[in-house]
Amino acid sequence: MWATRNTCASNTTTASSSPARAHVNGIESFWSYAKRRLVKFNDVPRPTFYLYLKETEFRFNHRRDNLYSVTLSILRKNPLSTS
Repeated sequence: MWATRNTCASNTTTASSSPARAHVNGIESFWSYAKRRLVKFNDVPRPTFYLYLKETEFRFNHRRDNLYSVTLSILRKNPLSTS
């Protein structure tokens, strides 16, 4: 039993310094952010949940940027059509 614990501890130490572990931390960070943001909306309808999730993804990916500037530049490159 002790050998198993020792092996697991060794793997955990190795995994925390690998790029794959950083990827897992990024996913956990996103879901933590998403849960905090989506809890503000009560009873998100199932058919439009993906839209709320996509907005959360956009906000997470640009959390250090000025969202107004980013959105404006996207809309300038791809204007909304009127039809």
